[in-house]
Amino acid sequence: MTAGIAVKVTPQGVLVPRPLIAAWGDVEEVEIEQHPDAIVIKPKATRANQLPAQTVSEMKAMGLVEDLPWAQPPVISPQERARLAKRLSCGKPLSEIIIEDRQDRA
Repeated sequence: MTAGIAVKVTPQGVLVPRPLIAAWGDVEEVEIEQHPDAIVIKPKATRANQLPAQTVSEMKAMGLVEDLPWAQPPVISPQERARLAKRLSCGKPLSEIIIEDRQDRA
């Protein structure tokens, strides 16, 4: 489905109505990609969005960060979590044990 868009071509460029990009939020810059059948206008990836990934990449390149081959923890169903919680929760809550321990020191 292709809908017509009222755009205006001026010496400054192509003017697109602001409501068309309102869903993107507070966008200051856009990127324009030229494809054989269309011109695509999209929000520009900000430097702030790229900064964490770039920082980690640079730290890996300097040998400060490594990807370790640790296995991910297994996925546990909510029922299994409840069963384990009930089994392992015998005794007092940890907070009570800490409070009692601190009272002995005082």
